[in-house]
Amino acid sequence: MAGMMTSLLLLLLAGVTVGRVVDLQKRIVGGVQCDATDRLYHVKLIPNIGGVDDLCGGSLISEDWILTAGHCVPKVGLGRVTAYLRVNRDGTTNPFVINNAEILRYEDNGVTHDIALLKLPKAAKGFEIVKLPDCKKRPVKGEKVQIAGHAATGRNDANTDVNGLSRTLQCAETKVVDCVLGRCSSAMLYADPGKVFCYQRAGVDTRPGDSGGGVMYNGMIYGVHIRGFSVTCTGPSTAMDLCTNEYRVWIEGHTGLHFP
Repeated sequence: MAGMMTSLLLLLLAGVTVGRVVDLQKRIVGGVQCDATDRLYHVKLIPNIGGVDDLCGGSLISEDWILTAGHCVPKVGLGRVTAYLRVNRDGTTNPFVINNAEILRYEDNGVTHDIALLKLPKAAKGFEIVKLPDCKKRPVKGEKVQIAGHAATGRNDANTDVNGLSRTLQCAETKVVDCVLGRCSSAMLYADPGKVFCYQRAGVDTRPGDSGGGVMYNGMIYGVHIRGFSVTCTGPSTAMDLCTNEYRVWIEGHTGLHFP
């Protein structure tokens, strides 16, 4: 009898342990694994900055160009970026190494904004390309947008973030809200609040490593994710607004693309 009770107790403890592990291994908070046909244009970026690898997202906007966040790329002379294309499932396919000379950041009067373009060393033939935004039909407050990323988003017993990597791409829906820009310890920069838009939904968030991913609405990319709510930031999640006229002109001028 005592042996049976011991076995039962061990099984119960194992169940608690497994439950705790599952809880801590959630990815984008409130998200699920992206559908097999969703976000095939999503790029997993591994920036190597000063010899240290990091994690970010990006979007393939043409056969030659990736769009991402400025803080996801090394400064001049300080590193390179490896881009993995078509990473909806395993996240490790089709690597392209992008040298520092092929990295462009948007600058205005000496101020660097948190948006960047990466020039691929060769054309990415046969890969899905994201649709650029129709800025006459941009998302408004209360409408749903989609975010995605490869960052792990567990939390430990102290309720602080656990950084890491999700093998599969995670997607989540959130809603556009008014921007209330709070404090943030990140080095991300932008000129003024008029060049970003914000989104928030209870139980949904991103974590370090999701930066640079596209913020999608009606199948088009309207923003580049630069931050989420966390212990170091306050306020809603934030994206660089691609319908900002200066960014549109800058993207079109360097890539030869044209917004609808």
